[in-house]
Amino acid sequence: KQAAPPPGRQAAADEAKPQRVFVKISADCEQPDKLLQLKALLKLHKGPLAVALFYESSNKLLALSDQYLIDPSKDLIRMIETIMGKDSVRVK
Repeated sequence: KQAAPPPGRQAAADEAKPQRVFVKISADCEQPDKLLQLKALLKLHKGPLAVALFYESSNKLLALSDQYLIDPSKDLIRMIETIMGKDSVRVK
């Protein structure tokens, strides 16, 4: 029988691997108006998770600054997908 980890141990393990929100930007979504809409939306939904943008056309990942930390609610994910396309958001 294995001993249970001491209290607080699990929380530390969770903090070691914080989740991030990945938003895929397809080539046809690399438009200034869509990116501005996305930035405005992210700023309205502040929370604990960092956001990274994955640009499909150049295969580049761009981590956004802490001013874009968000709470990835179902509503927010739906709104991002309305701008950037279905299945463009992943939390991992």
